[in-house]
Amino acid sequence: MRGHQTEGRTDPDGRSEARAGISFRQGRTVQDPIEGHGGRLHRDVGPPEEDTVPTRKQRGVNGVDRYRDQPQEVFVSPYTEIRECEMARSRVAIIGGGPAGCVAGLTLHKLGHDVTIYERDRFPRYRIGESLLPGTMSILNRLGLQERIDAEDFVKKPSATFLWGQDQAPWTFSFAAPKVAPWVFDHAIQVKREVFDNLLLDEARSRGIAVLEETPVTGVDLSGADGVALTIRQDGKATRVESDFVIDAGGSGGPLVRQLGVRRYDEFYKNFAVWSYFQRKDPFEGDLKGTTYSITFEDGWVWMIPMKGDLYSVGLVVDRTKSAEVRQLGADAFYRSTLAKCGKAMDLLAGAKMVDDVRIVHDWSYDTEVFSADRFFLCGDAACFTDPLFSQGVHLASQSAVCAAAAIDRITHNKDETDAVHAWYNRTYREAYEQYHEFLASFYTFASFTEPDSEFWRKRRISESDDERLSRRKWFEKLARDGQDSGVTLDGFRDRASTMISIGRHQRQQLSDEFSEAELNAARVRWISDLTARLNSITRLRWTGSKAILKPYYRVDALSFRLEPREILSNEDDLDMNQYPLDEATRQVFQDLAEEEFGYKTLVKRLGGVGRQELSTQIVLRLMEAGLLTGYDSDGAKVTVQGRLHFGGVGVEYEV
Repeated sequence: MRGHQTEGRTDPDGRSEARAGISFRQGRTVQDPIEGHGGRLHRDVGPPEEDTVPTRKQRGVNGVDRYRDQPQEVFVSPYTEIRECEMARSRVAIIGGGPAGCVAGLTLHKLGHDVTIYERDRFPRYRIGESLLPGTMSILNRLGLQERIDAEDFVKKPSATFLWGQDQAPWTFSFAAPKVAPWVFDHAIQVKREVFDNLLLDEARSRGIAVLEETPVTGVDLSGADGVALTIRQDGKATRVESDFVIDAGGSGGPLVRQLGVRRYDEFYKNFAVWSYFQRKDPFEGDLKGTTYSITFEDGWVWMIPMKGDLYSVGLVVDRTKSAEVRQLGADAFYRSTLAKCGKAMDLLAGAKMVDDVRIVHDWSYDTEVFSADRFFLCGDAACFTDPLFSQGVHLASQSAVCAAAAIDRITHNKDETDAVHAWYNRTYREAYEQYHEFLASFYTFASFTEPDSEFWRKRRISESDDERLSRRKWFEKLARDGQDSGVTLDGFRDRASTMISIGRHQRQQLSDEFSEAELNAARVRWISDLTARLNSITRLRWTGSKAILKPYYRVDALSFRLEPREILSNEDDLDMNQYPLDEATRQVFQDLAEEEFGYKTLVKRLGGVGRQELSTQIVLRLMEAGLLTGYDSDGAKVTVQGRLHFGGVGVEYEV
C-alpha cells in the first residue's frame, strides 16, 4: 500500500478539510465520508446547497452583485507604458499553495512584487491529477524550475493515447513539435502530485516568498477602496492581514469563490470518478512508453497513467447514477467489477497488482460568473474545472496563474487600465475554458455513436442544437448559429473529433511496441494537403462588414511575463480575432480586402508583403473561425473549411 493516505482529502490548489473528507479528481467540492463501503466513498454535498455561501442580501459589498454588470468585453482605457523609474510594487496574498498558487507567486516575485502564500495544509500531501501538458513544462522552464524538475526524474510523457470508441483502432495525440524556441516542449511529465506540488512550494519559499502552511484563510474583505483584508487562522487564533490584491487559488473549496457565490455547475459533465494504483511496469519501450491511456467501455472510460516506480494510476469515469451501485457493492467491489468490463484496460494491466485503497468522488464540472474584478482574481480550480479527459487541469491552473500575476503587475503600474485588464483576464480565461469544454464534448459525442447504448454515452451525446445543458456555452451558441447560417450540422461537430482521430490513428488495430510516432506523418500530410487545396480554391474572400479595425488588447510576454498592450483585428460590429496581435500594415491589407474581395492566394501574397508570410495561413483560418472571413470558389459556391478543435498547452503556440 502507498504511504500517502490521509483521512482528509484535499483539492489540488491547496484547499483541504482535515476531517471533512474532501475528495477530488483535480479538485472537487466538499463532501462528507460515507462509512462502511470498503473504500473511500464520499457523499457529495457541494453544488445544490452551497450552504456555506452567504445569501445575496448577506453578501452585500463582499459579494458578486457589485461585479455582475461590469463590462467584460469592452476595452476603453488608453494605454500607457511602464516607466522604469516608477518601481511600483504590490503586496499580493495568494490563497493556496498548489500549482496555481505557486506559479502565481513565482511570476509575481519575478515581476518584483511582495507575495505571501497561505496554505491550509502541511506539505507534502496527496493529490490526484498526475498527468501534465507540454505548455505547463514551458511555463515552469521559463520560471527557472527546469533543473529541479529534471532532478526528480519524473516519467516522460510523449503523448496521450486513446482507445476511443468500440472497434476503433488506437490513436495517439503526439506532443511532437519543432523546437522553434527554447521553451517549446515536445513532451510533458507524469508526476506524483505530493512530490511535484511540494517541489513548487519549496521553490517559492527558497526564492524569498513568504509561505505560511497550516494557515487557512477563513474570510476575505473586499470592501476597502485601497486594498483587501484576509482573516487567517494560525494556532487556533484568528488574525486579520491586509494586502493590495488577493488571488484565490484554493481549489474547488477556495474561500473567496464560495464567499462570492459565483460558481455555476455544469449540466453536461456529471461524472463519478473511482481510482486506485497498480504495480505495473510500462508494457512498452518504444514511442508509447510513458503515454497516458484513455479507454472507453460501455459504462464510461478508464484513465491509465504510468508513474515513477513502475506504478500506474488507474481510474474509472462513470455516470453519477452509479453511486447507488457503489453503495450496494462497496467501493472496492464496484471498482474491481466495473474495471473488469473494460477488456482493453485489463489487457494492459495483465499481471498487475493493486497496491492502494479505492478512492471515489463525484466529479463536478463548473465555472464562475466572473473570474476577476477590482482587487481579486480567481485561478485554477477555484475558478473553473471540466472533465479531466485531456489532463488539462494543472495547465489551466498554471496558465491562469501567470495571467493573473501579469494582470496585477499591469494594474499596479497603470491604474487607469484596471477595467481593461480585468476585461482581458475574464475573456481569455473563459475562452480557454470554453475551448476545452468544446473539445471534450466533441470527443464524447464521437464515442457515443460507437459504444453500446448505455446511460453514460446517451447523456454525453449532443444531438440537438437546442440542448439545454449547454445553454451557457458560447461555443455551442456559435455552433447552433453557424448551423442556421451555413448548414453546419451536429454531425459536422462530431466529425471534428473524427478528423483529429484520423490524423493520429495507428496502422494496427491493437497497441503494439512497433508503433512509431513517424507513422502518423502520412495522415498529417494528407490533412494539410486537403486543407491547402480548399484554401487555394478560394477565389473570392468576403470580409464581414465594411471596415477592418485595430482595437486594443493585451498579450503576456513569453520571457518577461509582463502584460503588454497589443492590437487585434476587428470589424465595426466588434467581431474580432485575438489569437494574433497585428499592426497597421496588416490592417490595411484586410481593409483592401473588404473593398476589393480578392482570393486566398492574393491575400497570402499581400500578407507576405507586410511581413506576415509565415503566419498567413493561420491568420486566415482564425479569421474564418471568428466569422470575419468567408471564402467562395470560382463558381460562387461557399468553400467550407472544417472547423478545428483547438487544444491549449500543446504545439508551438502557447497562450502564455
